This record gives sequence, structure tokens and C-alpha cells, in this order.
Amino acid sequence: MKIMICGGSGFIGGNLVRFLLDQGHSAVILDRNKSRISSPQLQSFEIDLLRPELFDQKWFEEVEAVINLSGKDIFTFWNQKTKKMIWDSRVQVNRNLIGFIAKLHNKPAVFISASAVGYYGNRGDTELLEHEGPGEGFLAEVCKAWEAEAGSAEQFGMRTVQVRTAPVLLKNGGLLLQILKSMRFGFTFIFGTGNQWFSWIHMLDLLRIYHEAAMNANFSGPVNACSPNPVRFRDFIDQLRTYRKAFALPFPAWLLKLILQETADVVLFSQKMVPGKLLKTRFQFSYPKLEDALKAIFGETD
Repeated sequence: MKIMICGGSGFIGGNLVRFLLDQGHSAVILDRNKSRISSPQLQSFEIDLLRPELFDQKWFEEVEAVINLSGKDIFTFWNQKTKKMIWDSRVQVNRNLIGFIAKLHNKPAVFISASAVGYYGNRGDTELLEHEGPGEGFLAEVCKAWEAEAGSAEQFGMRTVQVRTAPVLLKNGGLLLQILKSMRFGFTFIFGTGNQWFSWIHMLDLLRIYHEAAMNANFSGPVNACSPNPVRFRDFIDQLRTYRKAFALPFPAWLLKLILQETADVVLFSQKMVPGKLLKTRFQFSYPKLEDALKAIFGETD
């Protein structure tokens, strides 16, 4: 299959491109940054996805699936400017892509868009399956609009999937990279009470979910991409500390909100997301338990 990955040079995108090539697919990358991957089965184009007037229909020739991973990193201080960048890099980019694809004579069969656990907002101990409605807060608003734009591809005859992604575990990116930075200095933080639910997923399982979404015509609509075993944030930090020795310092919620304001939602919200659709399809997770995921990431002797 020929698969287009928008945002294919990012943390998840680069790993996904390599995975798809290893599975025997050909790939097309659209990204504002140059790809570091080289393969005869790969085409890569440097493009600002917020400028659809520069899109070329030749890029989409014979493409059967489009996966859009584009999005500005949320691990930044949110102000009016960065909020707009976070919103546009997700919502507007989906709108641009689908608007362009709608005019193509031969359209891809499926449009797959990233989304995030942030869709659910702060939900305490509630088990969050795909049928649950959106929560409150900036990230929930972004995810709701992000998914709505992706879903509009259906009117042009495409199957659509929205991958609601939990924090992705791998050393060189995402939330884990941010935590490891402080651990190098011998400390880390327990944000708030530490009792908030933390949903997570190992990178390999996420890549397999995207592959399944592209290949399996039974996949449609929102799909929770997370381990079936969420943990409390405190337990996540404690397990992480078995691989990186560090003091766990309490960081009160009121202080974090004072410093980061709304951005504090990223680590304070409790989200017990469960992969309902994946479990129904009997998807076999490579790393369903946190201890196995961390062991694979750090190695038994690391």
C-alpha cells in the first residue's frame, strides 16, 4: 500500500514511516522539516501544511491512505499565540488536506487523523471508552474540532479514523523525554496529588494501531490508542524510578497552576482511557503492562 504521512518527520511520524517501510509499504512524507529517512520506497516533500495553495496533486497519486500526524508540540507554555499555533497545526491542517483531497479524481480510501486523550478533559475515576463525550478545557476543544474536521472526509467517500492517543512512551520524545531531563539531575516531580489516572502507550503498539487503521476496513471513527492498563501518575513515576534513580518531589497543583496556568492541565488531568474498540477487535498489545513497556525501553541492565 502507498501511504502518505503528514508530519512524517516528527517524533511519532519518523517512527511510523520506518515501521511502514519495514512492513513492505511505500510512503510519502509531507512535512515542513526534511526527513532523515532514505529509502527507494519513500518520497519526501518539504511543505507548510498551512499553505494548501502549494499542494501538488502529484504527491497524492496512487496514495491509498493518508495519515495526518501534524501538530505543534503541546509541551510549551500556552498563550494566545501558541494556542493558535496548536489549534491551526491540527484543525486547520485537517481542513486543508481534506479540502484538497476532495478535488482529486482518485481519492485515498481512508483518512486517518491523530487525536489525543485530551479529548476527554479531566474525568476523575471514570473509565473512558470511545462513546464518551468530550470534556472541558482547551485540549478538549482542540480535539473535538480536530476530529470533526477529520470526520468530514466521509462526505467524500473516505473511511475516517481518529486515533485518540495517550502519552507515547519512548526515550527520545514526548512526555518521557521531558521527565528524563530532570531525572538527569537526580530528581523528578509528582504533580498534584499523584493520584490522577495516567493513560499511556508504548510506541510500537501505537505504530501497530496506525497500521491496523490503514489496513482494516472495519476501523472507523474514534479509536482509543492506549494500553488496557492505565496507572496512577504516582505509580508511573515510581516504576520509572527503578530505571533512573531520582528523588520524587511533590509539586502542588496550586503552584503548578500559578506557574503554568492552563498548561498545567497536561499533567494534572485524570484520564482513565480504555481501548474499548481495540479490545473488541482482539488487538494484541505488545506491551499491555507498564513494567514490560519500561523494561523494553530501558533494557533490563540499562
